[in-house]
Amino acid sequence: MGLFAWGILVPFFHVIRHVKAREAFWSGYVAGLVWACGTVYWIGTATGIGLILALAVFPLFFGLFALLQAGLCSRWGGSALWAAPFLWTGLEIIASLGNVGFQWLSLAYTQTRYPLLIQYIPYTGTPGLTFWIVSVNTAAFFLIRSWREARAQTKKLAGLLAALFLVPAVYGLSIFSAPSPGGREIRISLIQGNIDPYIKWSPDFMDSNFVIYEHLTRKAARNGPDLIVWPETAAPCYLRHRPRYLDRVRSFVDSLNIPLLTGAPDYVWIHPDTVHKYNAALFLRPDDYRIQTYYKMRLAPFSERVPFADQLPFLESLAQKLSRDVGDYKPGGQVKVFDFEVPGTDGSAPFSAIICFESIFPELVSSFVNAGAGFLVIITNDGWFGRTSGPYQHAQAAVLRAVENRVWIARCANTGVSCFMDPLGRIVQKTRLGEAVSIEQAVRLNPHPGKSPWSRPLVKGIVLSGWAAGFAFSLIPPHSRKGRKGGSAT
Repeated sequence: MGLFAWGILVPFFHVIRHVKAREAFWSGYVAGLVWACGTVYWIGTATGIGLILALAVFPLFFGLFALLQAGLCSRWGGSALWAAPFLWTGLEIIASLGNVGFQWLSLAYTQTRYPLLIQYIPYTGTPGLTFWIVSVNTAAFFLIRSWREARAQTKKLAGLLAALFLVPAVYGLSIFSAPSPGGREIRISLIQGNIDPYIKWSPDFMDSNFVIYEHLTRKAARNGPDLIVWPETAAPCYLRHRPRYLDRVRSFVDSLNIPLLTGAPDYVWIHPDTVHKYNAALFLRPDDYRIQTYYKMRLAPFSERVPFADQLPFLESLAQKLSRDVGDYKPGGQVKVFDFEVPGTDGSAPFSAIICFESIFPELVSSFVNAGAGFLVIITNDGWFGRTSGPYQHAQAAVLRAVENRVWIARCANTGVSCFMDPLGRIVQKTRLGEAVSIEQAVRLNPHPGKSPWSRPLVKGIVLSGWAAGFAFSLIPPHSRKGRKGGSAT
């Protein structure tokens, strides 16, 4: 129902325009609390402390926006609402920073089902899409007001609102009609095991877990894919350190003669008294003893790791008392590009694996494309969240990553949604929740990895600097601006 985002802020603007700062903050906080309860309630199925923090912290974003916007309106009058796109986008960027950055509730994600309207985001990134949504709401707000109070402005505002839709739509049509760039074709099979995450870690179920994935993979292998993907922690053990199961998987890969990417936990001894545990993606190639690894870099706060635990050790002990489900993983520190030779061709297929929560961070995902990934694989286990809206939201978020970087994405989930997305953000094939199944799709390598404008640090810096400048400019009192005449703000 993303189309509701085009007008959902209009009543909110009406409220904060007429109230004092304190009332505006609490109005915003309540609005944010309702928003969070309706969208991220499912966090509680995996981590109670994570849900409490999400419901406490996210509404502060709404409250702060309302506080700032109401303050501007009280000084400038109603025209100050034109600053709303800068304020909202700037705050959204700030809220995404740091170890506890949480971009899940960005307004931009409401538009992932309308690929025609989002084709410009390789140049602006997710912030550009948020800016567009708030601009549409702002124009709609003033259009409604002018309809009753100043009909002379109605035509201009209607024209502005129409342009806000026509310009992205026309550009989107031009992108859709352009020939797709050539690139080597790779056939990928995604294996969705549909294993209950609450039993998969049981030692008694270990062998059954591998039997399920091997059975589904053998069926998929009959179609001759170039790559097989298992989801996050599909191997529910420290696979590299369990010879029995590692030999089993190696022999299986050799027998199929097809490379396998699988999720698994891993650990590395630092010295005899210290071991670092990681959430990993392991890449095994036929007749190759070496295992390529990638360690997840952005960990889910208060689920996989307690933020700032190294600096403030008491936080970890406190979190463990509140919830036994908090992990102690270490974040990885290196972008990884896997590579394998494609049979029947003269070239290789470079790609990167994104693990679960990482897929909502645009800058992190683009760093893999910058490093040379020709397509992206997302592995995840959303089974912790059952049949809630969480797995669907998580899958849709990846649409923006495909468009931003102009790459194919293969998303493999334990219980669903597994899917393939093309570089224009269209989901071309997907599974349902709660089914054990495999799906296969031919994807094309990006012939120019790292060439998408948003994946270039220079362009990204310019765009983010623009939002930051607009955000700062919206906070400058009117009397400090040059050219102010007659004591009124433009």
